[in-house]
Amino acid sequence: SSFFWVSGCSSLIAGMAHLPGRTLHLLSRIRPERRRELEALVSAGASVVFHEGVSDEEYARLLADDAVLVTGSLDEGYGLPIAEALALGVPAVVSDLPIFHEVAGDGARCFPARDARAFAREVEALADPAVRAATAAAGRAHMARFTWERSARILLDTARGLAR
Repeated sequence: SSFFWVSGCSSLIAGMAHLPGRTLHLLSRIRPERRRELEALVSAGASVVFHEGVSDEEYARLLADDAVLVTGSLDEGYGLPIAEALALGVPAVVSDLPIFHEVAGDGARCFPARDARAFAREVEALADPAVRAATAAAGRAHMARFTWERSARILLDTARGLAR
């Protein structure tokens, strides 16, 4: 099975040493020197693919292929790719940041960002069909709370409060 790195630390690449038979797809464009640094971290036998950017269509196709969205960010403003994946029923494995708990709820499994073995354990946990299904369902349910109507209501209430 495949999974995708949105952003984060080198722990994800190091964790691939503990995930034989799985492929980590790095979707973002990165500087050539950073790519060389990351390539040097890939252990023998680990499968890491550098895409250097993907189209929306390719991203959707990759997510539909029994994927897990992963990120090992040390700091994050929101986590839109996580929200998008969860809405599509794709579970996530994310670094243990407060914003990711807010964005994903129980639709993501969390690990300490610098712990490659913990990352691998959380990915492996999703190999159990019952765990994967429960995590994906929790993610979809969590994302269902975020609607344009609810956002508009919150914005309107905030504007009215400020006007008073």
